[in-house]
Amino acid sequence: MYKALKLTLGLLGVFLLTVSCQKKQEINVFHELQDVQKLVLAEMSLNKVGTISDAGAKGVDALINGFKVGDRIAAYSFHTYLQAYVDLGELRDGDVEVDHKRKFVRLTLPAIRTQYIGRDLGVKEEHYRVTGFRSQITAQERAALKNAMSKALKEDLRKNDEYRSLLVSEAQTKARGFLTILLKSRGYDSEINFR
Repeated sequence: MYKALKLTLGLLGVFLLTVSCQKKQEINVFHELQDVQKLVLAEMSLNKVGTISDAGAKGVDALINGFKVGDRIAAYSFHTYLQAYVDLGELRDGDVEVDHKRKFVRLTLPAIRTQYIGRDLGVKEEHYRVTGFRSQITAQERAALKNAMSKALKEDLRKNDEYRSLLVSEAQTKARGFLTILLKSRGYDSEINFR
């Protein structure tokens, strides 16, 4: 009985010594985030509408159209897609401060960027009316309209920063939420800012 008690206490001591000597695994936030590279946080779809009509013709075309009977008008639309992301590959050493004792991480993330990720291949016909002796709207006219609408949309976005600001704001909110939850799951509180 005395031997069994000694053996049990000895094993318990070895177990406690082993447990107390184990290093707690510390997180390496900098490298884990940098390995992610591009983190897409938000997307937006913008719709552009354009029309083809003989009513706006000028010069000789206007003169010829004046003799034709009927109407020729069509409205088309397409979507352009934008996304907001943060390039975590741009993190610098000073951007991540980890206090393992307080279990606190302070992150300064690179600025949110936006980019065009594409547009619909074709245009969607919203309205089409060709009556009388008017000619049908051709594929070339639709393609030219689509290119003009795409250029106009990009110019609108360049002049008016409202949509980009909304997208960046949403991306910052999502980045803070995502990284806060991720760090909290590892036992760390955090403060997250952007350059």
